Amino acid sequence: MVQKIPLQPDEIVFLKGNTGTVGVVKFAKNGHIFIGTPDKEEIVMFLEKEDLIAVSAIKSGSFSEDGIKSLIFLLRDVGAPLVVLPSDHPTSKRLPMVASCGERVRLDCNITPGTHPEQDILCACDDLSGVEIKGVKGGLEIKGPLKEFKVEKFQ
Repeated sequence: MVQKIPLQPDEIVFLKGNTGTVGVVKFAKNGHIFIGTPDKEEIVMFLEKEDLIAVSAIKSGSFSEDGIKSLIFLLRDVGAPLVVLPSDHPTSKRLPMVASCGERVRLDCNITPGTHPEQDILCACDDLSGVEIKGVKGGLEIKGPLKEFKVEKFQ
């Protein structure tokens, strides 16, 4: 099943699970994000207006939604880099949020948060696992088991 959700550059969509939330925005400009890798390399990921930034929070609720908005602001507007941890790094267990960016993002509950330099996969809660999000002109295409979402202005 594919759902199409209209999404403007000044809006955010929250995908809601029982134990977590994912916020998605359009990158809304042509630009780039720097990604620091465990190999001490820096990757430059070039993004276009219709590409996505997705942030996954381990908890649900307004506190998590505010955190998601803050991380998106840091990545998209301030230019903060994404940092990828080594797969055995103990801090990955303490990350309250993780982010991914690009044309398409797959949500998966069976990966270690913050350890994937490839930007097409993002750790998410069990009930959002298996959802695929793709940026398309004027919105998103979402494939998979999505029960609840809401769109609001991103301020």
